[in-house]
Amino acid sequence: MPTDLAATLRAFHTARASWRPAEAAPPALHAVLPGRYVATPAGECFLVEHQYPLAHRHGALALERGVALTHVTRQVLAHAAGGAFDPAHAVFLDTETTGLAGGTGTYAFLVGLGFLDGDRFVVQQLFMRHPRDEPALLQALSAILGRFPAWITFNGKAFDGPLLATRFRCASRTPLPAPTHHLDLLPLARRLWRSRLRSCALGALERALLGVSRATDIPSWQIPEAYFAYVRRGEVARLPAIFAHNAADILSMAALLGYLDDVFREPQRYAGRLDPVGGVRLLQRAGLQRDAAAWGRGVLAALPIDEQRQLRWELAVLCQRLGALAEAAAHWRCLAQSGGPWAILALEALAKHYERHEHDYVAARRAAETALTALALYPNPSGPAVRERLERRLGRLWFRSRLTGGGPK
Repeated sequence: MPTDLAATLRAFHTARASWRPAEAAPPALHAVLPGRYVATPAGECFLVEHQYPLAHRHGALALERGVALTHVTRQVLAHAAGGAFDPAHAVFLDTETTGLAGGTGTYAFLVGLGFLDGDRFVVQQLFMRHPRDEPALLQALSAILGRFPAWITFNGKAFDGPLLATRFRCASRTPLPAPTHHLDLLPLARRLWRSRLRSCALGALERALLGVSRATDIPSWQIPEAYFAYVRRGEVARLPAIFAHNAADILSMAALLGYLDDVFREPQRYAGRLDPVGGVRLLQRAGLQRDAAAWGRGVLAALPIDEQRQLRWELAVLCQRLGALAEAAAHWRCLAQSGGPWAILALEALAKHYERHEHDYVAARRAAETALTALALYPNPSGPAVRERLERRLGRLWFRSRLTGGGPK
């Protein structure tokens, strides 16, 4: 009896296996996507290519604005990228993946690449029809990336780059062709717009800055499911939306470079749309101290009085570093008159300035005394330390003012 039961179960499972449909052939992509198959030593992958004239407008900006950058902008981008930077010799890179967790279980099934080719901006998109086609996609990707010394990405240092490096390792291929320089636009965006925008995601920057509206865009969270529906059931209806989403990301990065250039070119125009202190610090870190001061002055002139305080402080410190002490003192005097916590810091700075540079000990003493009075009105966690510094300074100033008669030497 047990033998008969075992035979019956084997027959049942054999029958069930015969009911499973044979693996369907990959659906024809030509019906929904204008692409072609690219042969590589590792097999075939699907390639879609679009070419745009440089006058093509993505939102409010033409693509050519992302190439014809001023010297100041190039210096800022070079510092962010870690070396000399020319967008004409860089590739914009963006991936669509099977998930956001990263790791060995996440695939990049679509890799978008944008680059300048003569008077055209080319977007190429490499598509993996099935995970078994991954070696072919990586082979084609390696050939393209090897032509460009620099990458431009949005969050690519944290996500796209590490993910692709993992995929190359898992496929037992040669290492990912690493760029000489990598410009990640997300940190720059956060520096300039984090205090002004609720989100610095690329989609949020598109809407707020570039004037781009994706009316028919597929949400990012739906993309992995749409790809799995293609792989498992041959559903191709949502593939064009995924490709359009990826291409729009590439174009937005190119347009964002042009917008950054406008920001550094015309500070008064963009004063109310960004974090001016972030802009001044970006310029300083790129070694452009005098340009930072000039740019900050331009923004300051266009800001409402109640939004000037932090920028004035930043400019005062920068002017002091540059030796423009009279301008630094003028900023501190404006802050001292504005009241509040900024006034305390400015009065302390003025006391130092009058004592060390003008040797006017009476003026220095008055500034320190006023700061102590203000400290009683605006208590803060660092108050005890500030009070101690001011009291020590006052003791020294009383002694010096008596010795010198109070005025400048």
